[in-house]
Amino acid sequence: MTDAPPPPPDDEDDDHTRIVPSSATLPGKRTTLPGTAATGAQVRQAGRYQILELIGRGGMATVFKAHDPSIGRTIAIKFLHASLCEDEQYRGRFLREARAAGILSHPSIATVHDVGEIEGRPYMAMELLEGDPLNDLMTGGTLFPVREVVEIGIQLGRALDYAHSKGIVHRDIKPANIIRLKGGNLIKVTDFGIAHMASSSMTQHTQMGDVLGTPQYMSPEQTLGQKIDGRSDLFSVGVVLYQLLTGLRPFDADSIVALMLKIAKDEPTPIVKLRNDVPPSLRRVVERCLSKQPDRRYQNGLELANALIQVIREIDDNASARQRPRIVSVRVKWTALMSLVVAAVMAVTATVVTKYQYAAMIGQVVDYGASLSRFIASQSAVPMLSEDWVSLDVFVQAVMKGQNFHAITVIDREGVVRAASDAAMAGQAYGKPAGESLGARAGGVGVQRIVVKGEEVLEFESPITFQGKEIGRVALDIPEKPLAHVARLSLVMMALLVISTIAAVALATFLIANWFAKPIKLLRESMAEIGKGRFDHRIGERRNDEFGLLYQAFDDMAQALQQNAAPPASAAEPEPSAAAQTAAPARPEGGAP
Repeated sequence: MTDAPPPPPDDEDDDHTRIVPSSATLPGKRTTLPGTAATGAQVRQAGRYQILELIGRGGMATVFKAHDPSIGRTIAIKFLHASLCEDEQYRGRFLREARAAGILSHPSIATVHDVGEIEGRPYMAMELLEGDPLNDLMTGGTLFPVREVVEIGIQLGRALDYAHSKGIVHRDIKPANIIRLKGGNLIKVTDFGIAHMASSSMTQHTQMGDVLGTPQYMSPEQTLGQKIDGRSDLFSVGVVLYQLLTGLRPFDADSIVALMLKIAKDEPTPIVKLRNDVPPSLRRVVERCLSKQPDRRYQNGLELANALIQVIREIDDNASARQRPRIVSVRVKWTALMSLVVAAVMAVTATVVTKYQYAAMIGQVVDYGASLSRFIASQSAVPMLSEDWVSLDVFVQAVMKGQNFHAITVIDREGVVRAASDAAMAGQAYGKPAGESLGARAGGVGVQRIVVKGEEVLEFESPITFQGKEIGRVALDIPEKPLAHVARLSLVMMALLVISTIAAVALATFLIANWFAKPIKLLRESMAEIGKGRFDHRIGERRNDEFGLLYQAFDDMAQALQQNAAPPASAAEPEPSAAAQTAAPARPEGGAP
């Protein structure tokens, strides 16, 4: 058990020690408790308080565990050090600030029961707390859960807002002065021993030699000896929250001077670099508390508490969303289903259409090529019969210039090339290339698909005849690339049509599903109201469709539930008449009936 206020750790305040004072340093005398004479058990009696044991010793005072027999309560009692009692400035300050703390009554502030002097020693009797100071809980860089840090921050904000509203600035907010009670995450702020009570006759500036806070938790204005107010406490809260989240203080240095400069000038290491599970909203709250300029911080503790409440709501909403069963909304289901159906239908349709369209184009090209090859063969018959190879070659070159052909080759009956678009083939034996046969057309035209230098070509081979006898052949090669280009363009256009159709159907389905989702949401929210026992809730909306019937059924159900929940008229307490109310004697507030 740790009692309030606990002594700060050595690294927070060097003048705090664990020295147990001798009995001579306490007022009062030793006495034997009633009923313990046989055992000889003795305690020191200080005024009406029975001093039980030492709790801790600080720079200005020593704290003891004591018993107050007048109220039958164990308390913590703080005595000003005997060495300081002779200094009227310290005596007056201790009593003045103890009385200032005594006017505070808040669930998150340690209660001061009594203030006074015993044998010239100023004392302060306070609530004895069952718990641990945060600095003891943070040993070894322990990181607090994010939600617990936010809850602590909310309580600190509310407690300080209350104290500031009474004109009291704590000026020494640090983990050692924040006790987390056992059995939960409730905290108590302790040790208003250096608190300042605002007064027009008193300065708020730091005086040389005064101890006005623990250096690592001071605000920039404190370190510079400037005027301070409640926003200085909120800076210290930011330091505490930063340390709870990261295990490190935002400002640290090897010397007091270097530390003061860091607090006044440097920015702390961003929390995200030290801990990545802290929500951005919480990081922003801590960063605002640690602003160098007071005007950029929260202007009061209530603002800070409200900001942290929003953070905890965000944390709860995210946790609830993770635990909530994942559902796929009707809008998404319907949209996806309709999109898939349309996509499947359009894909099949587009495939069939494209296939037949390409086949039709191939058929047209084949017919066109077969007709051209027969024409060239008929025009080549006379030169071939007269063996006028020059005229035949001129004819071939002229045809090549006027048409987009790949090649023309004229072969005699012995299989020798007599004219060709490629002059190097003239006089050479013709080697018929192997390819994919596409059948034959009228006039004995054979058609096949061949590959020439990596390019697909449609080759049409037509016989040259004279008086029904074959005297040679013509091979006409037409490139398939333009046809393939047209086919690809047609395929792209078809794909765009499919995509635009799917998008239009998806959008229309989403809008329709969204229209259906709104009344479903309204009905769900209305059912939740009934679940909370609010049987007077009605939808009260009329529609000329099935949802209208559903709304009416809900309202009828709510009406029936409300009637069943109402107490019978005979059981209801009769309302007194006006005469009875006038005649009835007035009963004092809080009196017995």
